[in-house]
Amino acid sequence: MNLAIPHRLEGYPFSSHSQWSQLSNSPHQKYFTPFNLPSYSYSLYRQPNQTSIRKNHLLSQITKAINGEYAAISCYHTLKNIAPSKKEQTVITEIRKDEIRHYNTFSNLYTQLTGKKHTPIMKEKCPTNYRKGIDAAFLDEQETVDMYLEIAYNTTNHQVKEAFLRAAHDEQNHAVWFLYFMK
Repeated sequence: MNLAIPHRLEGYPFSSHSQWSQLSNSPHQKYFTPFNLPSYSYSLYRQPNQTSIRKNHLLSQITKAINGEYAAISCYHTLKNIAPSKKEQTVITEIRKDEIRHYNTFSNLYTQLTGKKHTPIMKEKCPTNYRKGIDAAFLDEQETVDMYLEIAYNTTNHQVKEAFLRAAHDEQNHAVWFLYFMK
């Protein structure tokens, strides 16, 4: 908020040597009101700035991604063990390796941004029926692609953007494999 003091106020001239002109040229001008009464900075009372809101949202999204990858790693271990063919077991093992890589990448990003390590929370249960597990994995991979693209497109952090774009590409590839196994 700019509180520039005008040189004329309703017809009353201020000399260039008055207290008003000194205030208008002072770097602390924004903290004073007319009559030399101190004003309180709005920064003490305003809501968190947009940067901190975006950072908190980003951290929340990274936390969600870490938890999702953790759940996928566990679920794909189960699906690999009940897969009906060697080919499906091999592909699910490769997909699980990608999920482990994503988990490690996102965990490292979280630690770099916060200085803390996130302990993942298992929020999703994996179906023990192979067909239901493949269906659930397909839907989860598709939703994850959308989430990762949203994170990538809404951040200004280049490292986060690149990590989530790469992961989104992998997740789309996983979805295609799960769709293939559904036939």
